[in-house]
Amino acid sequence: MRFDLGGAGGNPVWKKSLHANWVMQSFAYDSVHQHIYFAQTNSQNSDPDHVGDLWITKTDTTGRQLGSMALHNFGHGVSIAVEPYNGSVYLWTEWMSSGSGFGTKVGRFAFQDGAVLEKTSGAIQDRTPSIGDAMVNPQPSIDPGTDRLLVRYKTGADQPRIVVFKLSDARAGRLSSSYRLAERALPSRGAWGSDNPFQGFAAYGRYVYLLEGRANGPSYLSVIDLNGVGQSTVIDRAQTTAGQSLPGREPQGMAIWTHSSGPRLAFGFHSNTDGVREASVFYKSQFV
Repeated sequence: MRFDLGGAGGNPVWKKSLHANWVMQSFAYDSVHQHIYFAQTNSQNSDPDHVGDLWITKTDTTGRQLGSMALHNFGHGVSIAVEPYNGSVYLWTEWMSSGSGFGTKVGRFAFQDGAVLEKTSGAIQDRTPSIGDAMVNPQPSIDPGTDRLLVRYKTGADQPRIVVFKLSDARAGRLSSSYRLAERALPSRGAWGSDNPFQGFAAYGRYVYLLEGRANGPSYLSVIDLNGVGQSTVIDRAQTTAGQSLPGREPQGMAIWTHSSGPRLAFGFHSNTDGVREASVFYKSQFV
């Protein structure tokens, strides 16, 4: 059972401003408390001491701000995962920004409203998989339907891969080859990637969903099967016109939202209205 990329859905967040007016890059749901955590980057930052700075904005499911947290030198915020656990909410993000502004590791830490977290903080748990491959730009996501951690990474300029672990193993730092549940090469980006940048991913069950597209251009939802063999291929792809009226529309982020009515495949867009940066979220809720 997989989400119908062309099926009905909704638009629970529309043109909401986030903390500090930084650019939305990704988001994830705390479905236990029905909150969203957005990761934002400062696209105009040229200070070498603050390459990879992020803001995390916590909102309700309509996008109303509830809190924020600063992360210094973490990365670009391409993907974020949220884990409610033992009375706290833990965030999984790229971490340890390189000179390019992208993270080189995966970090896990508790969200604290108003806190400023430096990349050297002892509060961050290193949760970077160690499976033999070089982990270039690792990006985490959690499938709340199966309690699994997925990490998308690259082994070269055009060689994206994905590896999967039980969330309980990942939480405990058991991220070596012997603990992985699955590992697959994702479809080669090639010419497709040049025209349609990767903008986020999410997983539900055996399927991984990808968000691709550029600012002011077409945006696409794609799906691959984790249970396949060999080089993975796209088994479904659909262009989405969601938010097509947004000024400066750019796809940014994907997540699974566990709702009382059933699971939802959520995807977001950044927009800019007269210098005010905004976040919008849409979802698909039907299956095929």
